[in-house]
Amino acid sequence: MKRLDSLGWEKSGFFIFNVNQAALSDWSSGGEKFLIGINGILNYTLHHHKGKYSKDTYIDVELGAVEAASFKKFRKTTDRFDVTMEMDHSTRNKNIFYGLLFNLNTQLLGGHNYALSGHNKVSGFLSPGKIFLAPGIDIKKQSSTSYFSFFISPATAKFVTKIDGDFYEQSKFGVDSAHKVNTEFGAYITTHYNVKISKTTRYIGRLDLYSNYLREPGNVDLLMNNLLTINISNLFAANILLDIIYDDDIKRRTQIQEIFGLGLKLKL
Repeated sequence: MKRLDSLGWEKSGFFIFNVNQAALSDWSSGGEKFLIGINGILNYTLHHHKGKYSKDTYIDVELGAVEAASFKKFRKTTDRFDVTMEMDHSTRNKNIFYGLLFNLNTQLLGGHNYALSGHNKVSGFLSPGKIFLAPGIDIKKQSSTSYFSFFISPATAKFVTKIDGDFYEQSKFGVDSAHKVNTEFGAYITTHYNVKISKTTRYIGRLDLYSNYLREPGNVDLLMNNLLTINISNLFAANILLDIIYDDDIKRRTQIQEIFGLGLKLKL
């Protein structure tokens, strides 16, 4: 990890842009005649330390689309916008802090079910959206090659949003019809880890767990993000991304997304 600058800031991150293309002509086994896919990943972290106070910000954005000859339009394949901000005060133990965490998780563009005729809209910006406000304890460990944060809050307010007018009259994402927000209260754990495995390989991960005290506390919501980057040169890298989500308010099944790409990587 980078060292603090003279003002107490530590900034690190990267932007990845992957492009995939394929074309077929009289291909006997069949397939799309032409296909192009694009995918962008932004990962950025800010740490600030001043005396006993610290601020941490984590920004994760994923956006991807694919166009094929059979449907002649770009279709979204991945879309995630996630921002976490945390303000802490240190204790006598230099690795233990207490503070307040804010997290916003949503998507940027509308989502559609392409398996249905008419491509029914199934989601939108802040529909669903999840906002966490959590006071708690954070355990942090940092070295020249790794960063680890474990934040736990037994008293977390969670707000699930459904602001898209197309869904207002529907009971969706755990938000009742004719309502835009559902408020929950529960326990929340989030971990962030960033490890340099070798000179060319880095692993960035996150795990969130949340239990709603007010309804079915045994149904624990899970969010797990995994990103492995392998630098091929100063500008190009191979990337493997694996996201796992379980939230029974949105879908009563585990959601899994895997992306492998080879493309441009820019340090920020």
